[in-house]
Amino acid sequence: MELKDFIKSTLSQITLWVKEAQDELKGSGVIINPSGLKTDSKGFKHLQTNGFRYVQDIEINVGIVATDNDGKKAGIGVFTGLFTGGVQANESSSNQTINSIKFTIPVSLPAVDTPEGLGHSTRVSGLPI
Repeated sequence: MELKDFIKSTLSQITLWVKEAQDELKGSGVIINPSGLKTDSKGFKHLQTNGFRYVQDIEINVGIVATDNDGKKAGIGVFTGLFTGGVQANESSSNQTINSIKFTIPVSLPAVDTPEGLGHSTRVSGLPI
């Protein structure tokens, strides 16, 4: 696979994943890749429409392994580092190419009102109340 095809395919799959996740979580209070992000002087991302919501970057690091066995059979696999695969010996030679792609997706998780008596009446570490 050529680099341009790999990048195009990866971006397409990330875009489809974001869209599917947005549709699946609609109405749950989660906002995936929100528009209208603001970054304050401390570097915190937030949304401010009818209130104030923090936005976190969810970092995703995915490894891609491409295998070519004697030019006869090729395969591409995705791994996240959480799983390890077995090793199988055979008489053919094999070439593996390992690539990784790391990206972040901004997400605002569901928020609830702070229970009475647990809020701060002053600023804490420069954060707005």
